[in-house]
Amino acid sequence: SSPVPAVVFEPLMTTLTAHGNPLTAVSMGFHQTKTMVGMTYLTLDRIARGSGSVDQLRGPVGIVHLGARGVDRGAMYLLFFLAMISVNLAVLNFLPLPIVDGGLFIYLLYEALRGRPPSVRFQNAATMAGLLLIGSLFLVTFYNDVMRLVGG
Repeated sequence: SSPVPAVVFEPLMTTLTAHGNPLTAVSMGFHQTKTMVGMTYLTLDRIARGSGSVDQLRGPVGIVHLGARGVDRGAMYLLFFLAMISVNLAVLNFLPLPIVDGGLFIYLLYEALRGRPPSVRFQNAATMAGLLLIGSLFLVTFYNDVMRLVGG
């Protein structure tokens, strides 16, 4: 146990304002996006290393559930939530998995270095492995979402 009270670790509510300056708002948007990208990669790193849990991830059902809760708070919360989803999808799309754009970039990099593309057999096997990984992650998050809703 820790002598530090748990309240210290509670998230703080932060309100950002650009005071009507559009350039400040754009700058703040870029900063928040950069922060969100970093947090997404950090979460993936923690899960890969075992210090985080797949239980923390949300699938389609969890995303809709959280989005519905955000709608009640107002348009700005909903816009922030949608931006957060977009950033997370962009990060996942850039991962070096054969089934997403990051994997296609790896193939192009390989072709540029070797002068020829990877064999079709390798590409098919890698695509199936990537599909299996993403499909498994989808099933796990979907199961966790349903259990959260049913279990309370």
